[in-house]
Amino acid sequence: MTFENPPNTSIQAANASVQTVTLRALDADRVVIRTEACQVCYTLTRQAVGNYKPPRIMGHGAVGVVEAIGSRVRRVEVGDRVIVANTPYCGQCYLCLRGRPDRCQMLPGQNNPLLPIGTLSDGTEVLQWNNEGGFGELMIPYEWYCMPVFTNNVSPVELSMLGCVGACGLGTTFGVAPVEPASDVVVLGCGPLGLSAVQGARIKGASQIIAVEPIATRRAVARQVGATTVIDPNVDTNNLVARIKDMCKGPTDRKFAGGRDWTGTAGAARPASGVPQFGGGAISTAIGPDYVIEAVGGDTFPPKAEVGPDPTGILPLQWAWQLCSSAGHVTTVSVAQVGNFSVPAGQWSNGSKNHHPGNMNGVSGLRDMQRFSRLIETGQFNAKALATATFPLDRAKDALQVVADRTTIGAVVVFS
Repeated sequence: MTFENPPNTSIQAANASVQTVTLRALDADRVVIRTEACQVCYTLTRQAVGNYKPPRIMGHGAVGVVEAIGSRVRRVEVGDRVIVANTPYCGQCYLCLRGRPDRCQMLPGQNNPLLPIGTLSDGTEVLQWNNEGGFGELMIPYEWYCMPVFTNNVSPVELSMLGCVGACGLGTTFGVAPVEPASDVVVLGCGPLGLSAVQGARIKGASQIIAVEPIATRRAVARQVGATTVIDPNVDTNNLVARIKDMCKGPTDRKFAGGRDWTGTAGAARPASGVPQFGGGAISTAIGPDYVIEAVGGDTFPPKAEVGPDPTGILPLQWAWQLCSSAGHVTTVSVAQVGNFSVPAGQWSNGSKNHHPGNMNGVSGLRDMQRFSRLIETGQFNAKALATATFPLDRAKDALQVVADRTTIGAVVVFS
């Protein structure tokens, strides 16, 4: 668990350690789960060096087996294997009932606080991050975080990748803006989340999947799991948008035959200065991919692998908007950006691009964790390609470090 830390603390020096927690009596809405595996999301690297009082058990996106249930729990039974999802699903709140279960109001907030699940030997109360606590031998989540999966043929390590990054990436292609067959899809960023989006686009039948990623090993995996083209954004960076849009302009510019305007005049956006929005001259906004999925975010720590062109994470967001065709969909799921970027006012007020923000992007946990786990079981979704390193609990800092360094694709803390 993580405690108070001064600013600029490194992961290895962080005041975080494995402690024994004495559990409180089980709340009627909570579940006791014996943890099998917990994926190490990049967002955890920031949390590991945070300043928390009382201390919190880290970890989200975990899988385990139910050992006990509270008196009001109905969704799971003792002995069930359960994915404890990063986003809950109550099925009854305002957002769940309006098709956005990925924003379920059971997420911790002002009126839904984190509540202690136990105490340390000195009586200090202990919380669980996001009411989950996947870095504990036991998790004590509320029922609405628990998604039972009924498969015996998928390892806990693979299933753990669904709890956050895998489901998030698949959600960008299955959820709010589902990818259509024969479409053009661009994925910016090929960490475990982006690689899941690449696979989701392939599963949904996209014909062209372009993966943009600075780290060579991740580009190789992107091609392995379904990308038709991989691009290093550090190469010819100024022309990246123009190059990709040209790849996605379609087979004809004959409008009455279903084609799009290829010229640089129709709908080309120019800022007040009159300088073309894209390098190399004005480009028609009609051309471009049908779907752009942005999964880059800002760098919490400087990576030790190849570095992208913008550690703030702002440039990929701008690219995502610029790349999208005039009737396409932009899905943004990343976090930790620093700064802002501008969108042409006319496109914002009277354009036809569709923007879909949000981490889990329409994922309905109780439904989707079961069908996503089936995709692993049938070989349609390669979770092993995401889980490239495993660590025991006493090496959780090492797991966090390799994720921060981006020297692995994804890491998982495992429990024997």
